[in-house]
Amino acid sequence: MKLLIALALVVLMTAANLSGGQEKVTKTEALVRELDTRLTAALLKGDSTSVDGLLADDYFEINAQGLVRHKSDVMVIVRAQASAPRSISLGPEISLDESIVHLYGDTAILTGIITTRYQYMEYQTLPQSGQLPAPTSTNQERFTKVFSKLNGRWRLVAFQTTPIANVKTSFDSSQLGIDTWKTDR
Repeated sequence: MKLLIALALVVLMTAANLSGGQEKVTKTEALVRELDTRLTAALLKGDSTSVDGLLADDYFEINAQGLVRHKSDVMVIVRAQASAPRSISLGPEISLDESIVHLYGDTAILTGIITTRYQYMEYQTLPQSGQLPAPTSTNQERFTKVFSKLNGRWRLVAFQTTPIANVKTSFDSSQLGIDTWKTDR
């Protein structure tokens, strides 16, 4: 009987620890997502103070074209954006899909798909009679962001994007007189 009570007590304590750990994971995941949202907003606004506080000192990123930027490079861009004259802006509109946070102690990896929609400014925002609407462009990239808890604060330490190939195309190879699916072999 004592063995049964001891076993039940161990099960209850394990369940309590697991639920406490689950709560902590959820809080950390929510914090990482919040930091990412704040960083995106600060980058779009040109808020160099916020960006500086959210990026680790040794932060680096590799963009979809394979270019490497460090924190100092990002800060130059953010400060330039903040000092640029303000004008009517239609974007970019940024959305995240399929985002997942993976936690490994004091490191969190956020992965997903980022969709960026740009609206070009060659046209007025309200089409006039006979005028085409402003052209748009949409880019999709898979991303990996690595956050780390440094000196008690979560910061972004690395960011990498990879373009997603556009599988939808208006190109028709039959227009060229070739059939890409058949060979004469």
